[in-house]
Amino acid sequence: MSTSGRRFTPAGSRPPSWRLRDLGAIINTSSVAFLGDYAGTGYPAGKGAVNALTMAIAAELKPRGVRANVVCPGAKTRLSTGVDYEEQIEGLYRRGILDEMTMRVSLDPPPVAFVAPIYAYLASDLARDVTGQIFVAAGGFVGRFDRPTPRVLGYRDHRESGPWSVEDLHAMIGA
Repeated sequence: MSTSGRRFTPAGSRPPSWRLRDLGAIINTSSVAFLGDYAGTGYPAGKGAVNALTMAIAAELKPRGVRANVVCPGAKTRLSTGVDYEEQIEGLYRRGILDEMTMRVSLDPPPVAFVAPIYAYLASDLARDVTGQIFVAAGGFVGRFDRPTPRVLGYRDHRESGPWSVEDLHAMIGA
């Protein structure tokens, strides 16, 4: 028993009610910072983890009719205003980390009203077939990140050939 008098249910012992009904929409919030373009390590790593978790949830729950997506909003908040923020963005641009368009958008973020519709859409029945996607919405821009897929640089059958040498790898990858 918990101190409130309600029965304690261990985590994972009972599925959430939306799983019992075989429907639902999970919309997680991330950031384009997951790409690493805004410097720092903890924040981008955390946002990348949100994206990966959402993709795993989408794959696991899709057969039950539960969809999961991510929105990377671009909107004016306390974090995206002020002299310190502007200096950070301009510094990233000077160092070549941000391109000019990203810098300009980052310095003039739109109101949150421009981001809200993507959340409403993803929660609606209109998006019933949309799952496992990462969206970005900032002002008049709405985009979707393609799912990363590896590009084959080289292949050999491991049963017939040994491991790649450092020189082989350099020939495939090197500048």
